[in-house]
Amino acid sequence: MQLHGIFKRFSQRLSIVLLLPLMLAPRRSLIHAAWIMLAVATVASACNGGGDSGPAEGVADRAAGTEWNVVEADRDVRWLPVLATQDLAVGVKRIAFSLDGLKLSEQPPTVRVSLFALDLDRETPRSVQYARFIAYDPSVGIAAHGHADSSVTDRALPVGRGVYVIPVRLESAGLWGLLVEMTSDEAEESVRLRFSVRERQAAPGVGERAPAVHSRTRSDVASLAELTSDPDPEPGLYAVSIAEALDQNRPLLLTFATPAFCHSRTCAPVLAAVKSVWREFSDEINGIHVEVFENPDNPTLLVESEAFVAWRLPSEPWVFVIDGAGVIRYAFEGAVTEEELRSAVEWVVQEAGG
Repeated sequence: MQLHGIFKRFSQRLSIVLLLPLMLAPRRSLIHAAWIMLAVATVASACNGGGDSGPAEGVADRAAGTEWNVVEADRDVRWLPVLATQDLAVGVKRIAFSLDGLKLSEQPPTVRVSLFALDLDRETPRSVQYARFIAYDPSVGIAAHGHADSSVTDRALPVGRGVYVIPVRLESAGLWGLLVEMTSDEAEESVRLRFSVRERQAAPGVGERAPAVHSRTRSDVASLAELTSDPDPEPGLYAVSIAEALDQNRPLLLTFATPAFCHSRTCAPVLAAVKSVWREFSDEINGIHVEVFENPDNPTLLVESEAFVAWRLPSEPWVFVIDGAGVIRYAFEGAVTEEELRSAVEWVVQEAGG
């Protein structure tokens, strides 16, 4: 129990080390259901308070039998993991989940995740690793808005205080599971998530050519407010369209995000990270922000942008790092840190220069 702080620091370093090489290998949900659970949460065990039995014991034993078939979570569970990543397909993926029940006053628990290919082996995990926690910016909210399909969104906030992320390799289509073991000084709990993996993801994946579609630029509008809901936009991210950037044979840092209307509350921080990294590398790469909505200046009747639809993105935000040949080298769904983006861009820039 006293080691959870050490494990947390270790996991923060481990996730990014594992993620960057893996994402070189090949990789939707309704846009406004980005925080609905894709999997059924099933409780493996839950115990509050101290004790000698921790998350390090008997993963295989607890995973055996019919526990993966439970269809209701225990109402007494303290923290309930909720999948935030939705476009799950065969290949390498960065999975994110939040913890329902994690209070603002609580220190986020250390979380160990075991990955199971349930159709093949329910007892032996394919991988075991500690998840990295990315906190929400408490100042970031969501503006009240409506949509062309008549749905209305208020200022509802997403689950939890942030998201945990892990890199995984999903080797086959079918049913997979996560055994999520959560440990703090006050409590230990274990919860299972089941989710389906498809052969191919909806969004363009790593190793694929980036779709050369038109996206609106600052030359198409009278004001940047027509292009973005970002209250402090970076003009350089609206200088060229996606198609134009791909024709220039330069690396491209491309993000699809809606800072004011993002249900996950991660669009604004992600866009801030993109702006920072692009400014650092602007002499070597193009940068583009595509607003998820065509008319961000009319929040009462939002319509999804043509470029966003053309890229087949089921959620927001997304960030892509594309090389000079127009091939996607990194794809981040949901929360991503400035550190991760900088490392990805550095990798692509170095390859372009080498």
